[in-house]
Amino acid sequence: MNRTKFLPTLIATTTMFFATTGKVEAITFAGTTSGSWGLPAVSTGIESLSNQNGGTNNRLTWGIPAAWSFKNYVQYDGLGFSTDVNTLFAVGDLTYRNGATFYGFNGDFPLEIELSFTNSFNNAESLNYTFNIFNTPNIYNDPVLDGDILTFTANDLTNDTFNFGGVDYTLKLAGFSSDGGNTFLSEFNSPENSTAEATLYAEIIKVDVPEPTTIAGLGLLGVFIIGSLKKKS
Repeated sequence: MNRTKFLPTLIATTTMFFATTGKVEAITFAGTTSGSWGLPAVSTGIESLSNQNGGTNNRLTWGIPAAWSFKNYVQYDGLGFSTDVNTLFAVGDLTYRNGATFYGFNGDFPLEIELSFTNSFNNAESLNYTFNIFNTPNIYNDPVLDGDILTFTANDLTNDTFNFGGVDYTLKLAGFSSDGGNTFLSEFNSPENSTAEATLYAEIIKVDVPEPTTIAGLGLLGVFIIGSLKKKS
């Protein structure tokens, strides 16, 4: 008798597990963003940080300009946002001025993005990322081919998370767009002797999703128990 009762209970529990893991709760996060650059990992000693448009260390400047050009800089300006989980949104505007300079640096440098939430809770969360700049040697005599390239690294992710309602979330970077999010690029190219603008897009994702092996293991366990009960019958 106990065995007869156990079988439907097992099936119901397994079904409920799969139904729960497939459920995505609708949550809207809203607030404002800001970004702060850090100095490059390998510095030439002439890079500097400054505050622009109400930001803090949101402009990184480098290089000694040629007499007819100007210094390089990359600037992050924060935006307001309202987004659901797993939905792309504009997280910041980037401006990249590319001059003809000496002693430009190549390599990694940090960006800290702060999300100041006003909904669904009031709190500020900071997440850290690694960006990379490649300063071209300007050998092609073509402003696009000689353009500098800005990218982000580490698979678009950060080790930092924030918690809401007992669930951990993080911010995954998606790419750069210059047409309002219709198309995305993994690189931000700033042509030589010009100032380029792009918007950085991202999405808030859950980080506590059960591993596929866990789900598969539970399913196999159910098959094994059901098979054993049939043999005993």
